[in-house]
Amino acid sequence: MIKLSPRGLEVLVAVAETGSFAGAAQRLDIAQPSVSQHIQALERRAGTALFQRRRGRPAMLTDAGARVLAHARAVLGDTARLSAELDGERRAGDRRIVFACQRPVANAVLPPALAGFAREHPEYELALLAGTLDEVVAHLRDGTADLGCFLSRGPVDGLASRTIGVERFALVAAPSHPLAGRGAVSPEVLASQKFVRAAHRSGFSAQMADMLRAAGIERTPVASRATESAMVRELTAAGVGIWCTLAKTVRRDVEAGLLVELPVGGTPMTMDLRLAYGRRPPSPGARLLGDSIEAILARPYLPVEQSAACAPL
Repeated sequence: MIKLSPRGLEVLVAVAETGSFAGAAQRLDIAQPSVSQHIQALERRAGTALFQRRRGRPAMLTDAGARVLAHARAVLGDTARLSAELDGERRAGDRRIVFACQRPVANAVLPPALAGFAREHPEYELALLAGTLDEVVAHLRDGTADLGCFLSRGPVDGLASRTIGVERFALVAAPSHPLAGRGAVSPEVLASQKFVRAAHRSGFSAQMADMLRAAGIERTPVASRATESAMVRELTAAGVGIWCTLAKTVRRDVEAGLLVELPVGGTPMTMDLRLAYGRRPPSPGARLLGDSIEAILARPYLPVEQSAACAPL
């Protein structure tokens, strides 16, 4: 196999198209002796002359030169197309922001912020990865997400993050529940009631338990578990038990009378809303999105116009 350098092929094409070594040198902005050296190197590798050299006449391709010229154009064309494709992918990657977000946050907290960013910055493509707390943290740690947003009682080990807000949690039950309509419910009374909870154990389960303990609720006896929050909601509305959830996810159900919020005395149940970047330093687009989310969340709360989709916490 004859090894032909890309630069040598460019010189060959330039000589063939301009008809002279001097014309090729001018087109490629190199010295004429350099053109001669490239052609001589190609001829040595090909083992034959590629041009007929006659003083005062244009450089004419030999039969072998014509075949090499066809090959050169094909190779350089393929190289140019590949380069353009890779450059396009690179530019598309620079415009793409992969955002990992905990599902209740994506559904009930961030829609106004994400919609606002999309309107103000159409040059960016936003790819949302909604998942559990553990999945969001994994995306950030392995770099598959540019930034992420999640609920936590504090910093997550091994992950640099900052607090951009505080979200309230609520205890809700069916209107027919014995505690519905009562005054402030004490932790002691709640300890005697049944709860409906998610079936899976995860890092968020530990966060929930820590939040409830801080509110004085040490025990939450379980009546039923479900993998989907849609089922947890239905079990709660059916009177099976009490559900502890992000207050914004059930705001419309409470307003519609499908669920009631139980007034709990003592320390409010809250978690930090935290933002973390998956790469250091973050890309310009990721930093812009993070700053935009933080700025929009600092404004007065805008209710979500559609009911939040239910999914695992």
